[in-house]
Amino acid sequence: MKLVAIDFETANTSPVSAISLGISTFVDGEFLDNEVIYILPPTQYTNFMFTYIHHLTYDDIKDAPKFDHYYDMLKERFEDAILVAHNARFDLGVLNACCDYYGLPRFKNKYLDTVKISRVVYPYLENHRLNTVSEYLGIDLDHHEAGSDSFACLSILVSAMEDSGTYDIDEFLNKIHMKLPSNR
Repeated sequence: MKLVAIDFETANTSPVSAISLGISTFVDGEFLDNEVIYILPPTQYTNFMFTYIHHLTYDDIKDAPKFDHYYDMLKERFEDAILVAHNARFDLGVLNACCDYYGLPRFKNKYLDTVKISRVVYPYLENHRLNTVSEYLGIDLDHHEAGSDSFACLSILVSAMEDSGTYDIDEFLNKIHMKLPSNR
């Protein structure tokens, strides 16, 4: 089983304004890697409204490649993987918007949303934000740093599976009555 957690940070409200992507990989029971790539959004999407959240500025990413530069690497990383994100609708929306902008095929991977999973496995939490769930599970988190967020997301999934008594994804999803949707 290959799980790849992703977390995007954007410059502003446009999903095409991706400026960083955290990628964490878990294969056959082992955390393999965790990295951050920086992305230069198209010129019309470089209004940095969200620096106060992620602390990234235009100067931090001005020399980074554009999203299309990373496409083949992502295609290789995502091959045969289940994508995982905390609030998958946002992260898959950014991924799809970037692919669409550059005329690249969308990734059709199956995916899991750890917000939904944490609501089922940990229903008693005050809320199911990444920082709240991470704190409850004792996961170190530098919130809104894409690499830290993707690693925390993957850690939440692994903890939820452990707390459910199985590392088999199909058995886990069956136990929590969830399906494995595909990105469109």
